[in-house]
Amino acid sequence: MGPSIPAVRQYHWRPAGILTTVQAALTTDKSAATVDALTATGIVKLLPDDGTVALELRVRGLASDGDSNVLNVYAMRDPKGTGDHYTLIGTLTLTTGTQIFSTGNLFADTVTIASELWIDDIVLMSDAANGIARVALNTQGYTHFLFIATTLGSTSVIVDYVRV
Repeated sequence: MGPSIPAVRQYHWRPAGILTTVQAALTTDKSAATVDALTATGIVKLLPDDGTVALELRVRGLASDGDSNVLNVYAMRDPKGTGDHYTLIGTLTLTTGTQIFSTGNLFADTVTIASELWIDDIVLMSDAANGIARVALNTQGYTHFLFIATTLGSTSVIVDYVRV
C-alpha cells in the first residue's frame, strides 16, 4: 500500500466588499472605533474565517482599461472583537486590464506594492497583459483586514478574496 495523499480543500472566491468613494489614508488614529466611523462606501473590511492561514486577493470593478486605483491595506489583531488598532501593511497600486468578469466588471491586470510593512513577504502575481493580478499573504494570525481607496480611477472597486 502506497503513501496516502492528503486532500486539499478547495475554496471559492468571495467578495469582501465594494469601494465607490475615496477615503483619506489613516494617519495618527488607527483605532477600530475610528475605522467604524468612516463612510462605508470608502472602506472594505475583511474578516477571514477562523484558522485562515493565508489569503489570496484580486480586484475588479466598474472600470475602463488602464484605470489606476490605489488601495491602502491595513491589518488588526483583535480575536475577541474588543477593538484594537489597525496597522498599515502596504499600499497597492492596481491598473485595470480587459479581462471581463461575468457581471461585466474588469479585473486589475497589474499590481505593485509600496510601503510594505508585513511580517512576511506579500506575494504579487501580475502579468500586465490583461490577465488577473493577484496578491497573496500569510495572515500571521491577524483577524481583520481593511482596504481604503486613496485614489479611485474606476467607478467602483470590488475586493475579492479566497482562503488559501
